[in-house]
Amino acid sequence: MGDYQTLFKEGFYFANPQDFYSIAGMAIFVLILLIFLRKNWESLSLSLQRDWVLYAVLAAVSPLLILIGGFKIGSSAIPLPNLPGEMPVALFIPLAAISWQLASGILGIGPAFVLGIISGIVLGGFHTHSYFTILEFAGMALLFAYFVRQKFRSPFYHVLRIPLIAAIITVLLFFPILTITQFLNIGGSLAVRLEYGFSQALSFSIARSFELIFGGLLVSILYGTKSGLWKFPQTLEPSPIEQKIENRFLLSVFPFIIIVILVLIVSDWRLAGGAARDVIEERLRNTAETTAASIPFFMEAGQNLARSMAKEDLLTHSEDTEKVLAEKLHTTPFFSQLFLFDVDGKPVGGYPIKQLDALSLSSEELAGIELARQGVETQTYTNYTQFSENSVKISFLAAIKNGEEGTSGVLLARTDFNTNPFTFPSLRALQKITNEGGVGLILDKNGRIIFNTSSNENNLQVNYQGFLPDQKGTFESYSPQSIRQIVYYQPIVGSTWSVLVSIPAQQSYELALQIAGPLLLFLSVILILVFILLRLSMRPITSTLRTLSAQASLIAQGNLENPVTLKSEDEFGQLANSFELMRVRLKGRLDELNQLLISSQAIGQNLDINQSLQILLQAALSSGAKYARVVLVKEVVTDHIEKPFLAIGLGGDQDAIQALDQQLFENMKTHEKLVIPNLARMRRLLPSGSSIAPAALLAIALQRENQYYGVLWVGFEETRLIPEEEIRFISMLANQAAMAAANAKLYATAELGRQRLEAVLTSTPEPVMVFDEDNRLLLINAAACQLRSLVNSTTPGQSMSEVVSNKELYELLINVNENKDSTREIKLSNERTYYISVSVVNYDQRIVGKVCLLRDITNFRELDAVKSDVVSSVSHDLRTPLTFIKGYATMMQMVGELNEQQREYVGKIVSGIEDMTKKVNDHLDISRIESGVRLKIEQVSPVLIVEQVVNLLQPVALQKNIEISIDADGIGDLAIEADVEMLNQAVFNLVENAIKFTPMAGKVGIHLTASEKTILFEIRDTGIGVAPLDRPHIFDKFYRSNRRESYRNHGTGLGLAIVKSIAERHNGQAWVDSKLGRGSSFFLEIPRINSPDVEKSGT
Repeated sequence: MGDYQTLFKEGFYFANPQDFYSIAGMAIFVLILLIFLRKNWESLSLSLQRDWVLYAVLAAVSPLLILIGGFKIGSSAIPLPNLPGEMPVALFIPLAAISWQLASGILGIGPAFVLGIISGIVLGGFHTHSYFTILEFAGMALLFAYFVRQKFRSPFYHVLRIPLIAAIITVLLFFPILTITQFLNIGGSLAVRLEYGFSQALSFSIARSFELIFGGLLVSILYGTKSGLWKFPQTLEPSPIEQKIENRFLLSVFPFIIIVILVLIVSDWRLAGGAARDVIEERLRNTAETTAASIPFFMEAGQNLARSMAKEDLLTHSEDTEKVLAEKLHTTPFFSQLFLFDVDGKPVGGYPIKQLDALSLSSEELAGIELARQGVETQTYTNYTQFSENSVKISFLAAIKNGEEGTSGVLLARTDFNTNPFTFPSLRALQKITNEGGVGLILDKNGRIIFNTSSNENNLQVNYQGFLPDQKGTFESYSPQSIRQIVYYQPIVGSTWSVLVSIPAQQSYELALQIAGPLLLFLSVILILVFILLRLSMRPITSTLRTLSAQASLIAQGNLENPVTLKSEDEFGQLANSFELMRVRLKGRLDELNQLLISSQAIGQNLDINQSLQILLQAALSSGAKYARVVLVKEVVTDHIEKPFLAIGLGGDQDAIQALDQQLFENMKTHEKLVIPNLARMRRLLPSGSSIAPAALLAIALQRENQYYGVLWVGFEETRLIPEEEIRFISMLANQAAMAAANAKLYATAELGRQRLEAVLTSTPEPVMVFDEDNRLLLINAAACQLRSLVNSTTPGQSMSEVVSNKELYELLINVNENKDSTREIKLSNERTYYISVSVVNYDQRIVGKVCLLRDITNFRELDAVKSDVVSSVSHDLRTPLTFIKGYATMMQMVGELNEQQREYVGKIVSGIEDMTKKVNDHLDISRIESGVRLKIEQVSPVLIVEQVVNLLQPVALQKNIEISIDADGIGDLAIEADVEMLNQAVFNLVENAIKFTPMAGKVGIHLTASEKTILFEIRDTGIGVAPLDRPHIFDKFYRSNRRESYRNHGTGLGLAIVKSIAERHNGQAWVDSKLGRGSSFFLEIPRINSPDVEKSGT
């Protein structure tokens, strides 16, 4: 990675497309992008102002992220072939993709596509100057956004939604596209495009890949935080490989085929390219070596010929010098010019140039002439003032000796590479290179061009500007026309000259195309054919699967009439046969189930066993039987039957075969199933005296919940092996028959029970009403029908509101709780008082009925009133004597010192008197409450009452180590209207009762709950609990349980009765909820605002 470069100072422009192929490529690219965008378009989700602001910010920042520049990839720019200027170096701009990658996950595909276009315009205008850059960025943005926004549910697509993974996959898929755009970005032949594309594609593709991956890494941090900005898919859908087996097969097989073919194509191209490069280099090397080998012979021959021609007799024919030189030139065609100088260096004559001025002697030649005069025998020089079409003149100087002592003159012989016969073969080889676009050069020791195969004379006498290595070999360089060249340098042995041969690099690509082209085309055709064949080969498989799928859909819809027709014998044919067998069996099973359903419905709709079993027997006959009979126990009907069983049959002569009923009914009591293929072999079962009997027989015992109800048997006209399917079907019918028999027996038993219950209720003198769970009348006895002041209608099935006329009774029945029985006394207009008890009937933790029992207690109430008066009078009269006795008993200790036994006796006397006093007070309290004394209503705090009671009873609780807790959350300063003294008495009795029946180290909790109209006191304890039999009478006066634990705690039996009376005086209620051995909860509920008929006092 090279230096950092910014783009702020770069010019903004776009280069025009090179040719038609570039324009067509851009058009196809745009069309693909638009099609992909339309297919995967999603509605813009920029519903929030925040989204629009973010969109605008990203659009504004995108150009800046490009212009800040990045790191160069590559050391230098590459010239454009046949065009002025250079291709810019690829830049890795780290934040180039971050804007549209963020938009992909936050805003959607459309905004990301637009931001990609913006980034491409900026980078293309300021750096690459190519329209393809816009398309590249738009395509990468579109593909990346599609990956992170797709909603497919498979694990691969789940991972693909991670930005970093999406960036990597985008790079892998877009790398070939980046290479193709580099091919189309330059004009010229296919070889030129390949040569330039391969040299540029790698660096630019690496730059774009780094930008994508770096941006994906940064965006993955936001994705990993699960931020609300990033839009995650709410619902997932099946991926393409899940929707079609053809797609799954192609996507699993075709990529490997493509990889193999691509490997073959790349390998073939590399091998062809290497071979072509080797051929080109070998050709250049041979040409250069041939030329270099001919130069020394050329030089040596020139010197030898010049020496042989430099004879002294040339100076003796001064008047015929031109003729002599012409004759020698024609005789020896090696040279093209000859000139003669005398011993003083003065010109004598020459041919074909006769005048010295026209000869254009170079300074080197003049110096050589002087050297020759001084005795240097032969010399060779290069004349840059005289040159032919593409070669300078080569001068050979030879001294003319006048014996061994001195020099008499100098001969100048000139030639060039074009006309010299010694260099003609090598020049011909160089010319072939030139005809193919190459160049052949011969350089002197200073690097000046002395021979150039091009016909341009300006290329001579100048120094070679390219790279020259130190030794022979092949290297690459660029021509003045910016064409990449393969160059071979060959120094000439024995000389300071060298040979340089070059050819355009595109020649190697053209040769590689000639070598690899047919194979590449063949592999491409093979790839297309493989794809077509794979799709065609999948057609029969998918067609078969669609056929089987359609058949499965028909089966799922219940259509079993269409057979599966597939004639192949392969695995699919076997699968089709299995489908057909499944269809046939399923159709048979459904027919059986349909018959079972019909018989089951008949059983459910009819309580009459005879009607319900007729359809079942018809279903049994559908199995191919001639006779079908059911023999049941006689308890299934309410009618009296003299026989020990009930028989029902269909098919054939039923009277002739009913003799088998008795034997099968008794025999199947100990068997579950009896299968007889040939009844003639079972003589003991054949009916005696009957000529008609079934040939085969199947009998199934009717049993349900280990109870025997009878037998279902079918008879066949011919002997046969009964298959398992028929046995299973008849067994299922037998199960339904057993269920019908069990239901019929239960109905008969219930009907008999109902009739007996009606008889009992009718004979009961007390009124009784029974209602169902929907509050409709089920039963009512004659005594209840006589109570016209309570009951309006006596017709069963009517609603409770139509039956009950008394409002108090109706409210009691409606509001009864499933966890407790309700009782109430009602005084009618005829001055009769009835005690009403309503009990609920529970089943499976829900109310299924209510039983209302009424008892006339008018006489009891009169007696109770007399008893209460007597008890009140006696209790009142006992208070004074008890006070005197207690006073004198306590004063005994003041008279004198008592011993221990006397103090014990006095303590027992005082304790007994206090107990009697409490009982007397309880009797007086209950008498006062029941006397109807008006309440003294005051504003009182329930919390304060509870705290006062707890303070009074805390010492008693501490003696038994009982913990008392108060829960009054939500009550606060709430005040209610009540008689303070009575309410205090009721709460005191409940808490005292809880402490009394709670064992040591127990717990008592007081919970206050306020509703809109009432306040509820709940006293929970962990005591012995209340037995279910005691619960209805727990609030009765003087009632005490018969349980042994109750007798350990002495009492009057009036405490809870007082609580109930106080609750009723406040228009409230009291009840208990208890589990024996686990504790009790006593409830006292009174209104928060007292009714208007109660006297109020105080505020």
